[in-house]
Amino acid sequence: MDQQQQPQWSPPPQQPTGWGGPGGMGPMARPTGVTLVSIFLIVIGVLMLLVGVLALAGGALLGNALGDINGGGLLAGVAAFFGVIVIFWAILHLMGGIGSLQGKGWGRWTGIVVAVITLVFGVLGLLGSFSGGLNGSSLVYQLVVIALYGATAYVLIKSSAWFARR
Repeated sequence: MDQQQQPQWSPPPQQPTGWGGPGGMGPMARPTGVTLVSIFLIVIGVLMLLVGVLALAGGALLGNALGDINGGGLLAGVAAFFGVIVIFWAILHLMGGIGSLQGKGWGRWTGIVVAVITLVFGVLGLLGSFSGGLNGSSLVYQLVVIALYGATAYVLIKSSAWFARR
């Protein structure tokens, strides 16, 4: 009785290679470019927030030190205005970076708007520097700013498919 018994069932057919298993249509991974430009917007936003707070505090301290007779109030007002504008712009950077990192459509659009506006001002600043005497380090700085914000706008615009799936 050494006869081998055949199984009563046959194993299920194997899937061809290259096909995803069950649940293969999981969430699409965040593109690396979106991660990088989001982190860039967050870092710039934090730095700008620090500059804005320092402008507010420094203007107030300088205004107190000079007093109203020497124009300290005017200086404090100008510094406060500058600080508020910088803080507002920093908050927009942070909103764009954090929202894009989370895959929110509003974060993507905020990042695109911030990048395009900064890009326009960067190009205008570059054109203005040509008329007033060109400094090598300022040229490099302007070109780097233009390149970074241009890349930010490009990546966020091209990543619309990932944001649409979120």
